[in-house]
Amino acid sequence: MNKIYKVAVIGGGASGLMCAVDLCSGKNALLGKDVFILERNDRVGKKLIATGNGQGNLMNERFGAENYRGEKAFVDDFIRIAKEIDLESYLNGLGIPLCTLKDGKKYPLSRQASSVLDTLRAYLSFKGCITETNAFVKSVKSRKEYFVLTTENGEYFAEKVVMATGGTCAKQFGTDGYSYILAEKFGHKKTALYPALVQLKTEMNAIKGLKGLKEVASVTAYKNGKPIKNSVGDILFTDFGVSGNTVFQVSSAFDGVGDEFLSIEFLPELSLEQLIEIINKRLSLKHIDKSEALSGVLNKRVGQAVLKLAKTSSAVDIANAVKNFKLKVTGNLGFNFAQVTKGGIATKDVNALTMESKLVKDFYIVGETLDVDGDCGGYNVTFAFVSGIIASRAIKTNI
Repeated sequence: MNKIYKVAVIGGGASGLMCAVDLCSGKNALLGKDVFILERNDRVGKKLIATGNGQGNLMNERFGAENYRGEKAFVDDFIRIAKEIDLESYLNGLGIPLCTLKDGKKYPLSRQASSVLDTLRAYLSFKGCITETNAFVKSVKSRKEYFVLTTENGEYFAEKVVMATGGTCAKQFGTDGYSYILAEKFGHKKTALYPALVQLKTEMNAIKGLKGLKEVASVTAYKNGKPIKNSVGDILFTDFGVSGNTVFQVSSAFDGVGDEFLSIEFLPELSLEQLIEIINKRLSLKHIDKSEALSGVLNKRVGQAVLKLAKTSSAVDIANAVKNFKLKVTGNLGFNFAQVTKGGIATKDVNALTMESKLVKDFYIVGETLDVDGDCGGYNVTFAFVSGIIASRAIKTNI
């Protein structure tokens, strides 16, 4: 029989790479030759180098349970452990210093995600960790003292397995959702899957002619009449609906069920009273026609779209239309355009303190494979990195 590795990591993305790095470092570190990474793509870290538009948004200083969706107890435990680990210091210790922008996002000082991957790969190479690419794991079976991992290239054996296969979004990175089957074969349940951090499709009548315009706005997701999530920032109008950071942030509120719509508040820096005063002033001027009530206040095309939705031409009704521009949500662009998967392997059967399966001893599940998703802004990379470290430390304690 071939060599039995101490640990096999399925997936060379953010969570898998960081798990392998931690396995080979610190207290109770394993020898690199005992850690094996199986990656289905022709190289590791494809999705990692795309994060933050290639600049590597790894963390956010505004970090808390409110930034994640998932089982509350699991998320709370994760947040507590993440704060104990101090990911920023951990990355700095690897040679990845971070910088923090005004919005709280943390990037590598180089502002290149590729430099993060280069550093992780260099560390694993230095430690002698084995990586095999183009190795798609078709099945994982548990034997008495080890696991058998079957790929197109043959069988591999390991005492412990870490499943770091990602979700079902962005198939170009090899995350097509097939690997959920590996956990389901062991009795794990998969929750419903939805695209998150994704562009939204909307009814187009109200925004016809706005394609290509970008505005700063406060955007609130409503479901069945109730506000679910809010974000302030850029919104981009497209030929299918809306995009931009605010849209990505609130997109996780929608699952295609019930009455779903967006309320866009233009000029969020002004109060309703201030806006009414400004519009009243314009309407009082004899040389300004009512059809130009918002000219010079909003982008001309946006202003015209808002005026069409105003109940009357009074300053109050126009101001209310500016502050509550409603768009019915009809869908999204789907998993291929999403940055992250909402849903995944149910965390009720995974120990948040170790990331070990409660159903199968020595089988660990980390990263986006789990039913945990975060806001846009570095939160999902943080979850991937930290969950990998948590699994590693649990393994090193029990090996």
